[in-house]
Amino acid sequence: MEIYERVKDLRKNHLKMSQTAFGKRLGVNRDVINNIENNRLAKPEQKISLLKLICKEFNVSEDWLFDGEGDMFADDKAEYSALIDKIMEGENEFAKNIFKTFATFDVEDWDALQRMIEKYNAVAGNDAYDDDDDMTLIADINAIPDTPEELERQFPPVEFNRNDDAG
Repeated sequence: MEIYERVKDLRKNHLKMSQTAFGKRLGVNRDVINNIENNRLAKPEQKISLLKLICKEFNVSEDWLFDGEGDMFADDKAEYSALIDKIMEGENEFAKNIFKTFATFDVEDWDALQRMIEKYNAVAGNDAYDDDDDMTLIADINAIPDTPEELERQFPPVEFNRNDDAG
């Protein structure tokens, strides 16, 4: 199977998407997808960047898409790497700095973070993590306020006067 046939197979048989919907997720129109699937893209560099975007957007293995080797979909590690790459390429500086900070953690830092989260949960009365070692977060969806007004009722804003702290 050729690469353009793999794109069509992925879109049509595995993702069950129309060319229009598939293209929309990639930021291109249906004609571009049609051209890829019929091996008619004029510029090879356009084709490669779009194929890499397909892999990133739909968690597809580059080995499978480009060479027909291995599994169609990437494993969880590749998916997480792609998500982190997406954050690091974005404009949210806070999110980027969180990942940069985590990247510098050693074993003691991770242990300290885990203890802090466990203490927070004990104080808050939440058993927000299940007992597995991987500390999978279990969200209590009912505890999340639906409106800004409800959020302010549950957590009133704190008035802070900078002059009081200057003391």
